[in-house]
Amino acid sequence: MSAKTPNQSAPPSATTPLRKCIRCGAKAVKPRTGVGRTTRYRTMPTLAIPADVAIPACGRCQSEYLDDSTSDSIAPRLQQAYLQSLRTRARVAIDILAKHISQRRLEQVLGLSQGYLSRIRAGAGNPSPELVSHLALLCQDPPTRLVELERFWALPDEEWPPMPQPPSRRSLAAKRAKARPDQPLASQTQDGASVAR
Repeated sequence: MSAKTPNQSAPPSATTPLRKCIRCGAKAVKPRTGVGRTTRYRTMPTLAIPADVAIPACGRCQSEYLDDSTSDSIAPRLQQAYLQSLRTRARVAIDILAKHISQRRLEQVLGLSQGYLSRIRAGAGNPSPELVSHLALLCQDPPTRLVELERFWALPDEEWPPMPQPPSRRSLAAKRAKARPDQPLASQTQDGASVAR
């Protein structure tokens, strides 16, 4: 019995006949395993497909064929890999942030229950993609981001305006008109021509 190398699979049997590749025309499409394959899955643009998951692929041009039945069969494995990636990312982020803030204080500013981050850190739960995203943003510059977050929660509602919007053409024209009251305000017609009012 020989060990399989990446991108190889068992010889085709009567149950898995070779199919014709629509890209290169070779009759070499069969379920294959391999390393280095990725796919877009939920929030991750490049989630690694587990190496032992067989996906129909051409042995000549390496084109992969994911039909509905193949997608349904690998979905549980992708979900498992996705959750493992979220747990790993959360653990790393919590370790980075622990150098700058206590876990309890971080739970308070993120609105989490006491001990939640400890459970996530220990691998006893599955963090949400939103939590992992928040932790990742805080890890970009922990001292600055943590101060910004604490400052945000300390502000009264009236003092926290939404992000400033860029000025519109109409508001810029109104400002110019106020600056020069002797000039008539110009407006545009539907065909784009300027008309003085």
